[in-house]
Amino acid sequence: MPNTLKSMICSGVRRLSGAAFVFAILTTYAAQPAFADPLSGDTLNTTLDNAANDENPLGFGQGSFVVAPVPFKNVLIGGGLVLGGGYLFNIDEGSDTSVIGIGGLRSENGTNAFGLGGKLVFDQNRWQLSASLGQAEGFYDLYVGGIPVPVRQTGDVFNLSVLRGVTSELLFGAGVRYLDTTLGYGGSGGGLPPLPESQLRVALFNLLAKWDTRDDSFSARSGNLLEGTLSYGEVLDSSNRAFQRAIVTYNRYLPVGAQNAVALRLAACTNSTSTPFFDKCSLGGTDAFRGFSPTEFLNDALLSAQLEYRQQIGSRFGAVLFAGAGNTAANFADLSDTDFRYAGGLGLRFQLSKKFKATLSLDASINDRDEDLLYIYVGQRF
Repeated sequence: MPNTLKSMICSGVRRLSGAAFVFAILTTYAAQPAFADPLSGDTLNTTLDNAANDENPLGFGQGSFVVAPVPFKNVLIGGGLVLGGGYLFNIDEGSDTSVIGIGGLRSENGTNAFGLGGKLVFDQNRWQLSASLGQAEGFYDLYVGGIPVPVRQTGDVFNLSVLRGVTSELLFGAGVRYLDTTLGYGGSGGGLPPLPESQLRVALFNLLAKWDTRDDSFSARSGNLLEGTLSYGEVLDSSNRAFQRAIVTYNRYLPVGAQNAVALRLAACTNSTSTPFFDKCSLGGTDAFRGFSPTEFLNDALLSAQLEYRQQIGSRFGAVLFAGAGNTAANFADLSDTDFRYAGGLGLRFQLSKKFKATLSLDASINDRDEDLLYIYVGQRF
């Protein structure tokens, strides 16, 4: 490999590099149960409908078990399958469903993960506790100077967060994440220089704020969701350096007629230059933007906007039309000096349960470079 490209890889990884969202995606998928299996028919749907029935007795002992495989496909790790199992229950009247889950995934490129976790919601949604523990091995392309470099990332991650509501709609809290990760080249990696910061242990402390007036947490048609995270991190190795990060996302949902809706997402992110490679702002990773690999546009600042029209078709099917624009740069002032990226597309939705509005989603996107990407996942994108 030419020395110029070797230099680009070293300097590029120091400045931008990989993706903690790889582990966020993998361990979130693995730790949370699938809400339903679209191939299993009414049996699983009935179980879910019973779990969501307000007339069911309250308490941990009155919940329902769910076990289901769910397919997925994304540009980062390709297609694969998540096998998840969970226990759903309502702690008290007026609170959303709590869940404890365990699961694993494997994709066509060899990426695999295992995780367990849960979320407890009680006191009319005023207390929300989430925890997860996961282990993952991911294979994906890291873009350096516009050139995809195959990498392999492994790691163990632990997440814990607690939110307390001033009201049932306005909550504040804190969280902690510990990540032990190793990054290397995929394949042989012959002739390439060693990756800087190839092994890191990082502790991240978060201050959290959430304003949620949505009419439904799975597939909202009206209301708002404003979330903010202010982070302070420490790299626990010889460098012993600190870093900071801030992320704000705002979702607005507007009903159209009796069943349809328009959804809007605005996202902003900034981080210090000392932030490790896996916590940089990412177009597609930080904001769930469709149309680009989440490891291609990484930097210290991000702005993006997405708009989606949701059309209901019958009782269980739906279609969406979406578009978005965004970009990353070294700081917010430099965003105007770079070309914003654009993407849009069409999607299909299938509601997995009559009472839960969780959906199986399929989205086909095309970006401003005429590249088309396919996404398959559970839930709405935002």
